Amino acid sequence: MLAPAAFAQQTTEYIVSIPKLRVSTDDSVVSFEVDVTAGAFESASNLPVGWYIAIDNDASWQTKITANTTVGAAALKPEEFEKLRFSIDKNESGGLKFRLSGIVSVTKDFQKSRPIPLKMGDFAVVPKP
Repeated sequence: MLAPAAFAQQTTEYIVSIPKLRVSTDDSVVSFEVDVTAGAFESASNLPVGWYIAIDNDASWQTKITANTTVGAAALKPEEFEKLRFSIDKNESGGLKFRLSGIVSVTKDFQKSRPIPLKMGDFAVVPKP
């Protein structure tokens, strides 16, 4: 286990978003998952009322955030989803390469949902100011 000072020297903080979700305008986001390798979630912002969120910051630096709406009225339009921000501490000191992936589930009718896989290129990653 790294001492706090050593940990601080090896981590870099980033703000992560998903700026261009590939959906149609009549789709609504009802759940999502973001998986991180060589990183840990510090926070999530711009998540509206009516959503359940769980963060698993496993000590292996293989972390995950999962979220879903608890009521259909809280489902997000694509432009609302694109406002979500995740603060992530990147740490490649254990030989892992920083990577992001995930799945977003969308629906048109709240009867069926459609998964949209996310790969590294779907994420915007900028240094935290």
